[in-house]
Amino acid sequence: MQKILVRTSLLLVCVMVYSHVSYAAMLATRGEEADNGTFQTESSGVSSSNQGMCEQGERGLPGRDGLPGRDGRDGLIGPKGDAGPTGSIGPRGLTGEKGEPAASTKVAFSVTRTTYFGNFKETRKIPFTSAFANIGNHFNLASGTFTAPVNGFYYIVINIHKRADAPNAPFVFLKHNGKLVLSVDECCGDDSYDTASNSVVLKMDQGDDLWLELVEGRMFSVTGNKESTFSGFLLYEM
Repeated sequence: MQKILVRTSLLLVCVMVYSHVSYAAMLATRGEEADNGTFQTESSGVSSSNQGMCEQGERGLPGRDGLPGRDGRDGLIGPKGDAGPTGSIGPRGLTGEKGEPAASTKVAFSVTRTTYFGNFKETRKIPFTSAFANIGNHFNLASGTFTAPVNGFYYIVINIHKRADAPNAPFVFLKHNGKLVLSVDECCGDDSYDTASNSVVLKMDQGDDLWLELVEGRMFSVTGNKESTFSGFLLYEM
């Protein structure tokens, strides 16, 4: 610590001597009095006598690093680049597990009569005596009624046949829950035997009823030859 103070004092002396010498030189160039020259000599003598005291000191230790500066602001967003080339098709994925089969309700019916039915004084619901098919047993032959087991769309078709020996031609109504859907009428033809038909795709809800009605004074079946039929099946569930 003492060594540092001594060197600091010597440095201050050198600075003061240099200042006096510079001032004296300035006065000499302006032609001042001879005392000033004496002063210059004396000052120079002081400078010469103290020359050895103004040696350069040892280099100090490096200072500490300063604090980091703040982050710069974000630059502007550049323009959108060109689209890259389309990649190749990846490998095919693994086959998934086999699913469960979809639930499906099978419904179909096709019925006819094998006995005489007709020539009534009022419109009557037509019962049936024989079934070609009654899948699911949703058709009641005695009442002539089909009851839908599920919500869905059903395809319905009616075929009626006129005989030459029948007193009157067939004329029937298709009723859905008591409301008229369509009718089939085989009347006034010039030929002795004839056939008429009609069909419909019908939306039915579970529990809905469907049947045929014979118009008063008309015939539906004369013999047991199964001339007329009433059929239907489920297209798909809803």
